[in-house]
Amino acid sequence: MNVQHPLEAFTLVFAWMQYETIWEVLTGTGIAYIPFLVFLVQAFSDAYTGMEAKAGSKRSVHAMELRIAMALSVVVLAAQPMIELQTSVLEYEDPCGANTDPADTPYHDVFDQQLTPAQVPPWWYGTLAIGTGITGAAIEQLGCPEDYVQTRLDFDRQRINDEQVAAEVEQFVEDCFIPARSRYQRERPDVDPILDDYGEDDPQYIGSYVYLNTYYQRYQASQPVEGWPYEEQRSGAYYDDNHPPPHGRPYCHEWWTGNADVGLDGPGLRERILEQMEPGFWDRLDEVRMAFGADEQEVQDAMIQRIIQNEASSAPIASADLVATEETAGQALHERVFSTAAVGLGTAWYDMVEHGPMMYTIRSVAPMIQAFLLMGIIMLLPFLLIVSLYSWQTVFVATFGIVLIKVWDYLWSVSIWLEENMVKAMHPDMTSYLGASTVGNLTSPDGGTQGTMLMIITGLLHIGLPLIFTTLMGWGGYKALNQINAASSSTTGSVQNAGTRSGQGAINEGRKQANI
Repeated sequence: MNVQHPLEAFTLVFAWMQYETIWEVLTGTGIAYIPFLVFLVQAFSDAYTGMEAKAGSKRSVHAMELRIAMALSVVVLAAQPMIELQTSVLEYEDPCGANTDPADTPYHDVFDQQLTPAQVPPWWYGTLAIGTGITGAAIEQLGCPEDYVQTRLDFDRQRINDEQVAAEVEQFVEDCFIPARSRYQRERPDVDPILDDYGEDDPQYIGSYVYLNTYYQRYQASQPVEGWPYEEQRSGAYYDDNHPPPHGRPYCHEWWTGNADVGLDGPGLRERILEQMEPGFWDRLDEVRMAFGADEQEVQDAMIQRIIQNEASSAPIASADLVATEETAGQALHERVFSTAAVGLGTAWYDMVEHGPMMYTIRSVAPMIQAFLLMGIIMLLPFLLIVSLYSWQTVFVATFGIVLIKVWDYLWSVSIWLEENMVKAMHPDMTSYLGASTVGNLTSPDGGTQGTMLMIITGLLHIGLPLIFTTLMGWGGYKALNQINAASSSTTGSVQNAGTRSGQGAINEGRKQANI
């Protein structure tokens, strides 16, 4: 049997363990047999208070026999635990078709030691199997959409975790980017062909192709950079030729790319920044890139920009006051770092609370809520069966409710499919997708409009759609039960009236014959 979330494999077994415990308590104390006593009392009461003592007694006995037989069928099929269920026979199959053994999930180490195989009544075992089968078949037809939302959130979460790389980025900004950008603002060279290829925002990028082809070839590191060999021609003469410094001072363009014009190679800062990505993230981002048909280098540049923007030391990159003279461009570095970091923290806090992470949390937590809700219903089934006097009508209502909750997973899959495709529809190219705003981020081109739209869509689909569906199905089920009860009452009343008329007719005919 499949489950719809790895956690459900454990909550399901736990729920049936509790069901077993409660059922044993109820049968051991005799509470489970109270409905049969009720049947006997009702049959005696109907016979005693009936107008026709002999016929009423016979009718009451038949009614009692029928009710006891129906109640026993409920006990055997829907109350008495029979079929063994354990976590080893449960599997989770995600929409992309990968099967997951519950033993390979983090829940196993915590829950499995507390769980033992449970017994399940045949009716409910079949109900769970049918509900899961219907939902799984429907979800399979949707296919496996690209995970644009999660990839986008992971894209925003990338950071420079290596302190040495972070320090080197800050040094590159101060030695290369600030002087180059200041000089570019003053001189405004003719670089239209480069801007046509890489966009008007290229000069705001630390690895700007405008600067790589112009000013980065003139500026170099002010201090030796680890990994670059010492070379007197560009690092300057050293007073002790027998003990030269361990590292040299590369020019900015070779420092960034890692390829030196004089045949000396060092660690390129561009590649070192890309190496800071979380393991496996580039593979997911590369799949999205191919879906958009984007260039790999373009995506890598966007990735570098986002990583650097997420660091406090990258504040000057987006700061408007970088337009300064070459001599004074770096004097306010620390002040700009502080102010931009403060603004960034405020925006990031708002985004963390109001946008993607919270909305994606809804997607992640919904199946877990479903698992706990099913657990609660299953645990309380013994009480429901006894209170309803082992009524098949109650069994059908509970069955309908369990299957309905199972179908929620299909509704969430539809919501995810729509959300993922809405993301791609709103961002027709990779640049727009990677530069998409988070809610409330007024620094984005659209002022957060698209992010707000997606937040509303996510909330309505993941919460509203199951709510509306459950309400409509509940109303439909209520109306159907009323119609069945009305039809049953009408049929019973007609049969009773027909029997009364037939009996009265027979009595009248007998009286006539007697008079003759």
